[in-house]
Amino acid sequence: MSDERYQPRVRNAGTKNSIQIGYDTEKLKQENRYRVKGQAFPKTINGFNWGAFLLTPVWGLFNNTPIACFCIILYLIPYLGILLGIVFSIYCGIQGNVWAWENKEWKDHFHFHETQRKWAIAGLITYIIIIAVLHIVTINMIQNFKSGY
Repeated sequence: MSDERYQPRVRNAGTKNSIQIGYDTEKLKQENRYRVKGQAFPKTINGFNWGAFLLTPVWGLFNNTPIACFCIILYLIPYLGILLGIVFSIYCGIQGNVWAWENKEWKDHFHFHETQRKWAIAGLITYIIIIAVLHIVTINMIQNFKSGY
């Protein structure tokens, strides 16, 4: 391997007669940041992750991304928590593909896309059910309120 990344690096440690020898690990870490089974981070994976946005804490647990569960703590803050939770969910949607690709092993990018698409569909179905239930409850409350007078 004649690549300069793998060549030992010699530098003066700052003390008299002290030399440190090591590899340029920071450069290697940066280059290997998006690796899954030897594959580079595919450009097709960049984009918004609807599963991470719609089901932030659940998606985070199943994609080995526990930072997404931070959203639950944000929602517990009075008044400002809902706004912060929504902003954090948007951030998770933006970063979701990168986090999922880094933190979980995938067969290939097709398997990754298929799984994240299922998360997006699950999130959409969940929100449709929540909106339908809230709609039914609201209609019942309005009817009960009107019949009470």
